[in-house]
Amino acid sequence: MNELAVRSPHVVRQKNPISILEHMAAHDDVALVPLVYGYVNYAAPVSGRPITFHNAPRLEPGDRPGSTLGGTGIGISRRCEVTPALKRHLLWLMSADAQIGFIPCHEGQPSRREAWHDAGVNARWGRFYSNTVATLEQAYVRPRHNGYIAFQSRASALLRESFLENAPARGVINRLQTLYADHRGSKGGER
Repeated sequence: MNELAVRSPHVVRQKNPISILEHMAAHDDVALVPLVYGYVNYAAPVSGRPITFHNAPRLEPGDRPGSTLGGTGIGISRRCEVTPALKRHLLWLMSADAQIGFIPCHEGQPSRREAWHDAGVNARWGRFYSNTVATLEQAYVRPRHNGYIAFQSRASALLRESFLENAPARGVINRLQTLYADHRGSKGGER
């Protein structure tokens, strides 16, 4: 990873995934990001250059691509009254019609497998879905416990700093393990 980091343009080293994709859509100094969260709206943007997405890299052709599945779904508050109308709406949102038609037509990323394999959806979005479906189907789900996103931000900062210093891998791994252990032991890291 250090070898990749030293080749990374300085202009994107401190950026998050969305900022990197925005930069790529507006400039031509970054040609490849080996691992980044997929945001379909950058594959066929309203403005800027389209970005082509592909499956995560693999060491060998049959290997599982290394990737994390994150994202935001539909949430229902405990204070919400679950009415028949709400149930109908949620069922519609998860239907093939909404997932293949409505959601992609309104720049949303569908969750149903049929939508990811739909020729029309892929034609509209630069083959984003068909180009990345193998990674999505084999990704591990980003942890959802309290405080994980804060840990991820701290761990990312530690990695960026370590790459800038060309720090030895064993020490970086030990620091990451300590950071995670501290996170899980803190109140914010409890389940």
